[in-house]
Amino acid sequence: MERVSIIEGKKPILVIAPHGFQQDDENTAFIAEYIAKTIDCYAVLNRGWERSENVDIFNDRADCNNAAHCHEDVVKDEFLDPIIRFRNRLRKTNQMVFMYMIHGMADKHRTLSGNNKLDIVIGHGAGTPDSYSCDVWRKDLFIKLLDDAGVTAYEGKRGGQMSGWARNNMNQLFRKWYSDPSMQSMQLEIVHELRADKDIARLTSEYLATAMSDMLAYTKFNGNKNTKMY
Repeated sequence: MERVSIIEGKKPILVIAPHGFQQDDENTAFIAEYIAKTIDCYAVLNRGWERSENVDIFNDRADCNNAAHCHEDVVKDEFLDPIIRFRNRLRKTNQMVFMYMIHGMADKHRTLSGNNKLDIVIGHGAGTPDSYSCDVWRKDLFIKLLDDAGVTAYEGKRGGQMSGWARNNMNQLFRKWYSDPSMQSMQLEIVHELRADKDIARLTSEYLATAMSDMLAYTKFNGNKNTKMY
């Protein structure tokens, strides 16, 4: 099996599964692929790099959500270069490109949040200082679109584990590594229950695909300013 799969599309949306090979990120590559094929957008899927502290290309080890790892030889060729190439292609005909990083989180985070209905945490670079990877109103809109579909989404708290703020987090690729404000990036942490098997993962993919596609129709958003944080 190839270590990285790429899917070409038409819509200015790029869906990425950095840890698709990991057992604790079960079905994230499936979700990213299903979304891409459903709405005809682009995707880059890790199917063979095992998450590791250090890059070891001979043993298929690298953290594809670590931008520093992604700039190492071979990992760059297989995983990072397609992301850059798709961005460059889409920017020729689109003023803005949306990038979604698909991750998995354990169901225990529902208990920790105090809300057993928590489904997804959205990271958008809130920190000290903030390094927003997308416009704040677009994050609010995406959460609203998910809520409308019955999916309960929180935003990652400032500087928290799921904020998508750290320099090496791939959510920050077009803020802290390459400066490109046209790229609107969000990190999506999905509870295990919503990706536990292919049937539920397919349903989750449908909700996400609809919300991602609907995002393209909005140029502004004036509601849902009080989103919950986790």
